[in-house]
Amino acid sequence: MKSSKLPIIYGIVVIAVVLLMLPKYAFNDPDTFWHIELGSYMLEHKQVLYHAIHTFYEDKLPYIPHEFGFQILVALSYQAFGWPGAYLLTALSLLLLIPGLLRLARISRKELGMEEEHPLLLLFVLLIACWIYYGYFKIRPQMISAGLIVWFVVYLREFQLRVGWKPAAALIALSLLIANIHTGVWLVIAVFTGMALLESLLNKQLNKPRMLAFLGVWLVGLLNPGGLKSLFFILTVTKNDFNMLINEWQPLQFNKLDSLPIMLLLLFFVLTLPFALRGKPFRFFLAAGILYLGIANFKQNLFMWLLIPYFAAAALDAAPPWLRSWRSQLRMPAILLCLAVGLAVNSAYVFVRTPQIDAKNYPVEEMNYIMERKPEGKRPRVLSTYGTSGYVMFRGGDILTDGRQDPFITEQSKGTLGWTAFERSMHGFSVYLPEIVSYDKPDYVIVRSDSSWKLYDGWVEAFGEPSFKGTYGSVFVIPRR
Repeated sequence: MKSSKLPIIYGIVVIAVVLLMLPKYAFNDPDTFWHIELGSYMLEHKQVLYHAIHTFYEDKLPYIPHEFGFQILVALSYQAFGWPGAYLLTALSLLLLIPGLLRLARISRKELGMEEEHPLLLLFVLLIACWIYYGYFKIRPQMISAGLIVWFVVYLREFQLRVGWKPAAALIALSLLIANIHTGVWLVIAVFTGMALLESLLNKQLNKPRMLAFLGVWLVGLLNPGGLKSLFFILTVTKNDFNMLINEWQPLQFNKLDSLPIMLLLLFFVLTLPFALRGKPFRFFLAAGILYLGIANFKQNLFMWLLIPYFAAAALDAAPPWLRSWRSQLRMPAILLCLAVGLAVNSAYVFVRTPQIDAKNYPVEEMNYIMERKPEGKRPRVLSTYGTSGYVMFRGGDILTDGRQDPFITEQSKGTLGWTAFERSMHGFSVYLPEIVSYDKPDYVIVRSDSSWKLYDGWVEAFGEPSFKGTYGSVFVIPRR
């Protein structure tokens, strides 16, 4: 193949891969709705939230603002352009992530004394970016923090290669951004920094500039609205194993077909280690950490996808020798241009044909019915499932819980059956629903159409016939007693 044609082919591939990241799959995540609602509330009231809003508990339940930066950004995007605006934030996140993954692979090769470029690097990075998009880019905080974490590791390795104020400043700035956009993952970069410190100690290179930079990364993380509670948010959500009730926190099941890509990633990661470790302390520490996170659960498996280019880059020289003679000659500005073209096309498509809320998975028609009948200036109390409550709040209802855990696993939220609000929301749509309704006193109850007939008949006996049936399910009106 003539080398003059390679840049054109690579450019076409970049644009094609971006176009294959179909925008509709970024929408309809249950968390998106309450993120927008919280951000909108903060913008309207010009304050950071420290309590849950629009719940049956009014403003009495404490909330740790561990994602407030993302919530502000997504609310601004939504207020400006509606759902296409939310997708624009997704597109910008991809524009941050993909060059970061490529730079991470290149810095890995540079560390090992290899030529930074390899003809397979860009193709591999695009493949990884595709999986990350479909698995994790759902208009949630991780779509921004993913790119920030990748760039943090890039600058961390550049700083270790050559101490300087520019990479040090970048590290501190990225630490501050992560601590305010998605504080819950800040601990990961704090641990990465600790790995770099240990590396410096073992290599007898721990000097004053390095120590100051590492301390700066750690200390600047405290400059977030939630302070230490936000930085250590993982301790809150894992308390009493409440997080295990949510699918993405549960252990990975490698015997299921859905886990096949993750299993293949794990096997590939292990195969890269003989090429990638090379007796380097930081690489060993990072591999151990990523292996732990990568097999823990779906939520934390993201870190293995983000950092696999760092390890895979060193193994690419095992490819057939004839491949090494290829040179894409596609420099970063050209790659950015191709990415921008693909994302611009996707964004234009979203503006022309905006994806609709899935009425089979969310009570769209049911909330239309409720909101048409609510008293002026009053939010109706609506009991819906945990996964749909964020949407109900977004539409204007007060709810038992939304997609957050911390306000709803507190002692203040305990009620009938000795269950917290979170437990009542997760387990309540069962034989216990009449008792929970009697305790929480909602104005409306929305139940799914695929509920068992036995349960449904029991609910009809307790609440009377539903006043409305829609695509998602049925609406029961609960009279005040």
